[in-house]
Amino acid sequence: MAERFGTEFESHTSEQPRPGRVADHLVQILIEAGVDRVFGIPGGAISPLFDALDDAELEVVVAQHEAMATYLAYGWSRATGRPGVVLVTSGPGVLNTATPMAAARLDEVPIIVIAGDTKSDMAGRGALQDGGPSGLDVLHVMKPLTKHVEAIANPGRAAASLQQAVRVSMTHPRGPVLLNLAMDMAGADVAAPLYRGALGGVAPAAPSIAQSIADGLASAVRPVIWLGLGARLTDVGSTIVRLAERTRCPVLTDIEAKGVFPESHALSLGLFGVGSRGVAERYLAEGTDFLLTVGARLDDTTTGGYSDTVRSGGRMIQLDHSADRLNRAYAFDEVVLCDLAATLAEVTRRTPAPGPHLLLARDAAVRDAQRTVLQGVVPEMDRGPHHPIAVVRALQALLPRDTVFTTDIGNHLLFAAQHLEIDRADAFHVSNGLGGMGSGIGTAMGLAFAYSGRRPVVGICGDGSLRMVGNELATCAQHRIPVVLAVFNDGQLGMVEHGFERQFGRASFCASPTVDVVAFAHALGASAVRVERRQDLEFALKHHDDGPLVLDIPIRGEVHARNPRAEVFAFPSAGSPR
Repeated sequence: MAERFGTEFESHTSEQPRPGRVADHLVQILIEAGVDRVFGIPGGAISPLFDALDDAELEVVVAQHEAMATYLAYGWSRATGRPGVVLVTSGPGVLNTATPMAAARLDEVPIIVIAGDTKSDMAGRGALQDGGPSGLDVLHVMKPLTKHVEAIANPGRAAASLQQAVRVSMTHPRGPVLLNLAMDMAGADVAAPLYRGALGGVAPAAPSIAQSIADGLASAVRPVIWLGLGARLTDVGSTIVRLAERTRCPVLTDIEAKGVFPESHALSLGLFGVGSRGVAERYLAEGTDFLLTVGARLDDTTTGGYSDTVRSGGRMIQLDHSADRLNRAYAFDEVVLCDLAATLAEVTRRTPAPGPHLLLARDAAVRDAQRTVLQGVVPEMDRGPHHPIAVVRALQALLPRDTVFTTDIGNHLLFAAQHLEIDRADAFHVSNGLGGMGSGIGTAMGLAFAYSGRRPVVGICGDGSLRMVGNELATCAQHRIPVVLAVFNDGQLGMVEHGFERQFGRASFCASPTVDVVAFAHALGASAVRVERRQDLEFALKHHDDGPLVLDIPIRGEVHARNPRAEVFAFPSAGSPR
């Protein structure tokens, strides 16, 4: 389980303020916050921070692109539970972090980006890469994409600003913070102020609310619990298992909570929305009289295009630690902003076991939903190009039980979500909030860096994603990051092509250029294997020890994945060839 940041942040500096450069004080604050690795790309405006790192016991990971440095920090944070830290220079350096910062905001991942800026006396004078209000106005560009932004106004404020950034990023709902720091301020000498402060956050729900939820779970005939992103981030899985087993209440998750409730459990309905195999849809379609959502985003991807099956006429309650998500997608009977873990623990304590007749009825309803979904016949991996479902199943069969999977964005996401059986909250990761190509690759690299071989990390991605961000394999080779990238190579932008065919009856512009994936990986220092048969996959995984491994897996591009979100993009005349 990921290490957890404590409820209190306390500086461990000496009792008297110490003089020194701002940059040195900031590095010390990061160490005290539990950060032992920073990511980024050096440049002139951020140079004092990189110079300070020369004297610190922090590992510095210089990436090939600022966006991927931020995605690596994203993955590292998911594995450790601590804020991922990124150092970038001014202008294009900080602007290149925009996409992963937006993803971190939507996925509630704590990231701190410290961006250098031009010297203070150059502000407003047309200096190259000036990030101030009369230049690029970086704070206004990044503010909608982050949880908090600040331009440090004077050297004496810098330490307090970073300490505040740690608190803000780690307080639920967690998210990214940007600090903009002029080069001269980073190099200025100041006394470091002492600081002690507690992390804030939302409180547990009132006892009366917990009792009301407990009563509903105990008395409903067809209840269901829905777990989302917030449930994954707050370690409520074991509590939900106890609650579900006591009440025989079935549990569904969306893709962002895959594995929080074990998918092998008899009460699991699997995924709803993107990644669903149909069990959850079947259960909801038959109606529910009590629906409890826990930290669910409830956007178009996780609700199957805002499916009406969610509205059953029964009682609907929404629990979340993010006010932004309350009542925005469906009209709930009750919405509660609360500490999810504490609230669910209290609900569990108060919930009695229902009567025998209700327990039997609930078990029967779950079995009925599970029985109605046809598994279909999927061929085994033989000679490529391979059926994508066969590859997903082979990967899981050949890898240890504690393997961590990520998926990038594309058809491979759908196949992985539908056919990987995940029983741990920390064993499946996807950046679903923004859905950026390359996100799963960077996340896999950051996770593998954090686990350092203690757990295998496999990033399932497409050939399009690899072409977009694959240069970061050089970083993995340099640092011997033991990540495995399983490249589903169908020679096309498959999800887009299939969507175009579905909507317009034709698909242009989606064919991929021919790239020798193995040669590309070798050129960047990574091991690579072309997987023509299952034996190739088995041999490569068995003999992988350290450093990056790329699996070039030819995939049958004509195989369509089940995508409940397809209706979101449907037009009235969709599917008519021209």
